[in-house]
Amino acid sequence: MAATVNKQGIRRYAIAAVVIFVVCIGAMSVTLVVRDRNEKEMLSQLERSQSELRVLGGQIANIKDSDLSSTNDFIRAYAQIEPLEKEYETKLQQFSALYERARERDSHRGWLDLERLRGRHHPETWEKMSAIIGLVREINEVTKRQISVVHAMASLPEPERMRFWHEQFMPLAAQEHALREQLQVVGQGRTPDPSVQ
Repeated sequence: MAATVNKQGIRRYAIAAVVIFVVCIGAMSVTLVVRDRNEKEMLSQLERSQSELRVLGGQIANIKDSDLSSTNDFIRAYAQIEPLEKEYETKLQQFSALYERARERDSHRGWLDLERLRGRHHPETWEKMSAIIGLVREINEVTKRQISVVHAMASLPEPERMRFWHEQFMPLAAQEHALREQLQVVGQGRTPDPSVQ
């Protein structure tokens, strides 16, 4: 009788252990599915935000790179660029916030995380993207200063505009060109993407 009670006790412990094991596996599976869905959603948001930035950056770059031969051409062009730049600034901040959130999430991954197991964990990519975002921000700041210079130039009499343009605008254009070249180098030496303002 003691052996029967002992076997029933062992059986209960075995059943309890199996149930606990199955519950743990189920909980881990649910957690992994939820994390995977969240990862896909964040990736989708990042891609959408990046695409919007490229479109706006392309519009700005196309205006800047068009054939602007007179100071009046620059005034008209930068009047078109100004609202685009403001929208670009907003979208750049949104992208940066999403990127930082994704980077933070990625930095706290465990060794048994699905993204690591799939081979999607690349810390060097995060560093490269941080450098790209920094350069894009610098280019955007130069664009803001260019807009300000063109506004000031518009208020000058026609004979003084060209001198002002050479003294004030041209150094900013050279700075922007240098930043675009750095962006090209950071982006693995590809030819500059005209969609990056």
